[in-house]
Amino acid sequence: TVAAAFKRYLELIFNHVTSDDDAQNVTETLPCVTVIIADTDESHPQLGVDESYTLNISMTGWLGGLRPSAVIQAPTIWGALHGLETFSQLVRFDFDTESYYIPGGPWTISDQPRFPHRGLMVDTARHFQSLRSMKRIVDSLPYAKINVLHWHMVDTQSFPMQSKSSPKLWNGAYSPQERYTQKDVAAIVEDARLRGVRVMVEFDMPGHAASWCAGYPQICPSTTCLQPLNVATNATFDLITGLLEEMTGGKS
Repeated sequence: TVAAAFKRYLELIFNHVTSDDDAQNVTETLPCVTVIIADTDESHPQLGVDESYTLNISMTGWLGGLRPSAVIQAPTIWGALHGLETFSQLVRFDFDTESYYIPGGPWTISDQPRFPHRGLMVDTARHFQSLRSMKRIVDSLPYAKINVLHWHMVDTQSFPMQSKSSPKLWNGAYSPQERYTQKDVAAIVEDARLRGVRVMVEFDMPGHAASWCAGYPQICPSTTCLQPLNVATNATFDLITGLLEEMTGGKS
């Protein structure tokens, strides 16, 4: 996770094309960032995980000038990622000298989130988003230190996600092309994890569930009344139980 973050932030910070000489200038004017993490657990971030960090950038003499030295300390990987994000926002590019620098040093930043849940909701049930769009959304979340992607997956209008326990559910998608396989969703979840973001997928029911009727009309009240789901038949509860077990790792 941290190695992937280093690679990502190198590309993010140093995005201007430079010559070999300029590349040498980067190493001479910017610090080698030291990251110290107490707990290196890389499992998916959960509500309430410690996301605090400190970032210290000292300015020391070097060949007649000032060279910053940066240290990020964090109790968890997720705090360290926020520290890298803050560091990236401090780096500037001087277009006159074509070099990178950190203004206003030294810096001492001690930061922690005010709210443990900082989310963005994306509603792909009513407005389908391509995988590329979803990945770009995930990429943008760390910039504001958002740590939750609330994926409103299913509603009256469509059911775009693959289910293996009830494979006809995604008959309710807008079209056969506007769907997500389970591997698609897993890839988004992993991209999010690498950025310190947890994904919450929402299946709206028993109301807002008319899209379920496209594949399983027997769980809906009638052909003219599609929602809420019919609680008078065990088929409804069997389908819901199977879906939730599947999506939470109970079975596939």
